[in-house]
Amino acid sequence: MERRLLEAARKGNVDELKDLVSSNELILKEMALEAAGHTLLHVACVAGHLDVVQELLKHMPKLAKKVNAGGFSPLHIAAAQGEVEIARELLRVGEDLCFVKGRERRIPLHYAVVNGELNVMKVLLSASPESVEETTAREETALHLAVKNNRFDAVVVLVEHLKQHKKEQVIKRQDNKGNTVLHVAAAIQNFEASHAVPF
Repeated sequence: MERRLLEAARKGNVDELKDLVSSNELILKEMALEAAGHTLLHVACVAGHLDVVQELLKHMPKLAKKVNAGGFSPLHIAAAQGEVEIARELLRVGEDLCFVKGRERRIPLHYAVVNGELNVMKVLLSASPESVEETTAREETALHLAVKNNRFDAVVVLVEHLKQHKKEQVIKRQDNKGNTVLHVAAAIQNFEASHAVPF
């Protein structure tokens, strides 16, 4: 049965998923326990199946908070892949999902920034404006990550967000090596970013 559920989630077969779950109400819980945090919801997010995500969340919304062995929650996956609608659906479970820490204490916003997924970034920042202040294990802000990964459009979105929410102090934050965003921009010769970031 588990194999059939996994295939249904991968292929986006909601009808089969509904049938299997209704025949054994505990199957989702059992599978979540056995898989060390990697759930059908993770599979559905990777595959980009919004309808499967919706169905799974109806039965077990707390699956949205599970972090798999790779350090990804379902929202981390949606953010990294630019799945805007899936991110919105997951955030209906709760805006606190924006603060779930994955590998190296990265939150979903960090993955959206690194991958240049501007639309997901905007959804996450709208759901939780404070998430822009979160730092990684290396004390890097989302702005550090945007500059470091040459995501100029992300830099612009983040700076605008910081100004709008009166959080400009984040621009001056230092990472664990004492570098501000401007230090990082200068070190990697990212002149676009250094001009976009106000002093």
